[in-house]
Parts: sequence; C-alpha cells; structure tokens
Amino acid sequence: MNKAEFFDQSHDDDWASRAYTDDEHHKLNHYLQMAGVGKGQKILEPGCGTGRFTCKLAELVGPEGEIVAVDISLKMVEECQKRAGHFPNVRILQMPVDEIVYPSAYFDSIFCLCVFPHFDDKTGVLRVFKNILKPSGVLVIAHLQGSRILNEMHRKVGGVVKEDRIPPFHEVKKLFENAGFRIDFFRDHDDGYYLLAHFKYK
Repeated sequence: MNKAEFFDQSHDDDWASRAYTDDEHHKLNHYLQMAGVGKGQKILEPGCGTGRFTCKLAELVGPEGEIVAVDISLKMVEECQKRAGHFPNVRILQMPVDEIVYPSAYFDSIFCLCVFPHFDDKTGVLRVFKNILKPSGVLVIAHLQGSRILNEMHRKVGGVVKEDRIPPFHEVKKLFENAGFRIDFFRDHDDGYYLLAHFKYK
C-alpha cells in the first residue's frame, strides 16, 4: 500500500472527517492570525484532506483571494470537493505537492496543516515552496498536537506512515535554512506545533 491508498482508506475516519472542536477552531484561528492570513491573499494548502481547513481559509481570504488545495488522495480530494467546492475562490487538485506547477512568487502564504511529516522528500518540497512563494510570503507548518504525540501516533499506526515523523528542531532548522528559509517562530508542546518561516535575509 502506498500513501495515496492509505489516505484513501482513511478519508472517513474520525480524525479526518469530523468537525473541528471549539478548542481546535480557537487554536487554528490563532495560527492564522499569527501568519497574517487575510483578505485577498493567495494561499497554497498542501495535504488539504477532506477540506475542513480549506473552508476556513476560503472564508478568510474572501472572494478576492484564492485557495489552492492539494492532496495525493483521490478520496480526500472528493470529500474536499463536497465540503469546499462551492467556494468560487477554491481550486482543488489531486497530486503530490512537489509536482505542483505554479508561476514563481505566486502565493502569499503556504499553510501546511497536519501534513509535513508525510512528505517523503522534505528537502524537495521546501524547494518547490521557495519557488512559488512570494519573497514577502510566509510558510507555516502547524499541527494540533506536538511532535512527541504525533510521532508516537504514526509509529503505532505503522505501515506506510510508521516513519512519518516531525524531525527534532535542529534537523528542521537545517532543512529550512538549506532551502533558503529562516524560522521566525517555533513552538512545540503537546497541545500543538507551530513553525513560521520567511525567506532568509540576503
């Protein structure tokens, strides 16, 4: 089984399909505020899943903005289409995020919610992000739990996600710096993981 097939089978699992709790909404709103996401922005959402966060993004950027939601799983994309496809400012694509083709410096923000551990080639993905993000743009890696909980959860699930982990910060910092980013904010506690990055200073 590959990862696309794994997430196809998981599309109606509780973790992927249920509505966010009030606490999760509060946490996500805080993440979005920290990232400066607002009206008229163009945002890439890798690993959009069933579209729960896609809807929040679409409402936040408004009709003058644009959300490009991407996922490798056909079933996840189908659910995202059902949930968020009615927004005229949302485009939903089924493909690996490192194969996305957009003009250079297109997006104001790239918001990776609950997906970063699943990138097999993190270096390659970050290079793609660097090309399509505006020089003033922001890259966010966020989770609703911290790395300790997430890494253990993936280990227990096993199979194709067994090794999908958030690396320790020193590894993450090196990854980002090598790809041309600087990390401006980082927090990793059991109640959430949040990393905010911009282009490195010249």
